[in-house]
Amino acid sequence: MMKLTLALWQRASMQWSGDEFLQALDEAMAQTEADVFITPELCWPGYGDARSSRDDAVGQASSLITSVRAIVLGYAEADGARLFNSAMCIDAHGAIVANYRKQTTANDYERLCFGKGSHGPIFLLNGVPTSVLICLDVEFPELVRRASLDGAHLLIVPTALAPRWRVVPEMVIPTRAYENGIFVAYCNYATGSDAGPFCGLSLVAGPDGRTIANAQFGDCILEATIESGQVAEARSHLDYLRHLELLRY
Repeated sequence: MMKLTLALWQRASMQWSGDEFLQALDEAMAQTEADVFITPELCWPGYGDARSSRDDAVGQASSLITSVRAIVLGYAEADGARLFNSAMCIDAHGAIVANYRKQTTANDYERLCFGKGSHGPIFLLNGVPTSVLICLDVEFPELVRRASLDGAHLLIVPTALAPRWRVVPEMVIPTRAYENGIFVAYCNYATGSDAGPFCGLSLVAGPDGRTIANAQFGDCILEATIESGQVAEARSHLDYLRHLELLRY
């Protein structure tokens, strides 16, 4: 049975300089001994400013990327002339394990700045099969189901969610976890109250649909330890994936 400790960095969205970002990240990561540190969507260079997203987007070989370890980093990715809303998993040795590009665009800012990505890979974090989606992606049950059918036991979701959509962490995320028998780690920005551009409410949901750990509105590092054996346990009681194979359309 594999264990994995997650740390979700819920904090206010900011427009960073590179040095400011790395200093804040170092200080936050020093507060936890988690196996992997998860940021919100577009944590670098910050969510919502089109000019900054274009001007400060970085490539996979940039010094900012090569400076971080043991992280799933939401960032604006430059690939030649193309830009993507991406999340990269970097292991404790600095190797890029996976790079996922968001498949959906939630608003005009995203549509103007970023191209659309495609289906992401399954990769191992401490032996736990893992996949990534970003924000609106997870609200499409088909995308989560595809990741689970491909073998994911953990789905990591950097997000930038506004208060009007708080039904997503409150109801949708636990449902996605339950109907697929997987863990879902959902990392949002903090606002400080129940009003503002983002709603906080980061959480980790278990494969039985129950919340393992959740945050409210303020800055925090939310930690949760998951055990891979809980996936098999949940699916032994109700395995939608197995029943799906029996259906005929």
